[in-house]
Amino acid sequence: MRTARRITQIVFLLIYIVLFFLATYPLTSSLPVDFFLRLDPLLGLSSTLAERSFFIKIVPSLVLLVLTVVLGRFFCGWVCPLGTTIDGFDNTVKAKYVNEKASRYKWIKFTILMAVFVGALVSVQLAGFVDPIPLFTRTVVTVLYPLFVLITDGFLGLLMAIPFLEEAVFGLHESLRGVLLPINIMVFRGSVLIAIIFLAILLLAFIHRRFWCRNLCPLGALLGLLSRFRWYRRRVSDSCTECGLCRKKCRMEAILPDFKTADNVECISCMDCQALCPVDAIDFGFTKNRASAKVDYNRRRLMAAGAAGLFSVGLIKTGFSRPEDKTRVIRPPGAMEEPEFLDRCIRCGECIRVCSTSGAGLQYAILESGWEGIWTPVLIPKTGYCEYNCNMCGRVCPTGAIRPLPLQERQEMKMGTAHFDKTRCIPWYYGENCMVCEEHCPLPDKAIKFRESDVVTIDGEETTVLLPYVDESLCIGCGICVNRCPVEGDRGIFLTNADEERWKG
Repeated sequence: MRTARRITQIVFLLIYIVLFFLATYPLTSSLPVDFFLRLDPLLGLSSTLAERSFFIKIVPSLVLLVLTVVLGRFFCGWVCPLGTTIDGFDNTVKAKYVNEKASRYKWIKFTILMAVFVGALVSVQLAGFVDPIPLFTRTVVTVLYPLFVLITDGFLGLLMAIPFLEEAVFGLHESLRGVLLPINIMVFRGSVLIAIIFLAILLLAFIHRRFWCRNLCPLGALLGLLSRFRWYRRRVSDSCTECGLCRKKCRMEAILPDFKTADNVECISCMDCQALCPVDAIDFGFTKNRASAKVDYNRRRLMAAGAAGLFSVGLIKTGFSRPEDKTRVIRPPGAMEEPEFLDRCIRCGECIRVCSTSGAGLQYAILESGWEGIWTPVLIPKTGYCEYNCNMCGRVCPTGAIRPLPLQERQEMKMGTAHFDKTRCIPWYYGENCMVCEEHCPLPDKAIKFRESDVVTIDGEETTVLLPYVDESLCIGCGICVNRCPVEGDRGIFLTNADEERWKG
């Protein structure tokens, strides 16, 4: 069974990777590329509480909750891609097993879980910051995949330097573009911070194995609470010699000092104890004895967690953000109105991932929309734009924060409005004709138009030029005009969220 678990972990990780690569323009796959995010019950429950409404995409997560009551915390040991990655790293560095001092911190994950639900009750979405699935997805999107691309491109570049391999390797590189390799170079905001957080989770292995899963993971805490009543559990026969090997090698330290009793809250059914038992005294199966296990928590910690959650929410809600920054917060087409959007968005980066394969305009927000909006998607026209013929962001959003729109409706939805900076625009400031912005405007009836006018150049000469202006009734705020503007530094045209249209839930 331990071998079966390892194979299952690898299979689910490969499924995750395949779904990641399928999340690409033009998104022709019928498979749900956000499957693992839909399967996450903490995300589903917190989003439902935060917005006070039920949405159909959380149904798979409810199925997982039911299975957890029956089978226990199997998701952590058999399915979770972050858990599989942690196991792989732990095995590589030969992390420690039992650590009595470190095990005193198991209660922390329940505190984090409580803070997440307290935040959701007062409409602050905290799950996306600490839940393992969006955390892992953010890391893959912004750190692991770009590193993979960098290394692969570098390796293929070295091979192309060999004369007799040049043509074959070039053909291989071209065949991989758009499949395993991106069409354009991928650059993401906040990647350094995301990488530091991920490395910190892995490096906790030097304290003991699965430190994150044992002590910090709020999804593990939620599943652990349901595992108290599990039907499928560890069983020990009378042939047990109490050698203690099972307890020493338990990665979750779920086996109690008597060697026969297991902490069902912590046990992830990894089957290591069964494989290691020298007398085959351990097996797993369904049992009638379904007495609930104790949780390493108490009333004082519960109250402290609630207070900490409210304090954190208060800080986030009252944190200062500059009004001028908020005017530059351009959300994807189909995004719900801002309060509901922040309640639903789990900061997973799925929309940013698919956008990177088309217009590459979506990036993680930093503080433009305040502390509450960190890591939510915003359009940054200098790095990319919203592709006119693309509606993928709404199709991959696992919580409905961005609604899936038919392509024609998406093309008519206004994200914001472009404005010319007359101190930077070439015709307005330099008195020279420039039509780049109008040429790239994707609308059938161009939103950027011209009027002939006499101007005085910066050299004091009078000349006649075509001055561009924005027809605000047509502009949808896609940002391609900003992205393509030839002016270096601050562009001659900029984007605001003026007159934006949001989905009203």
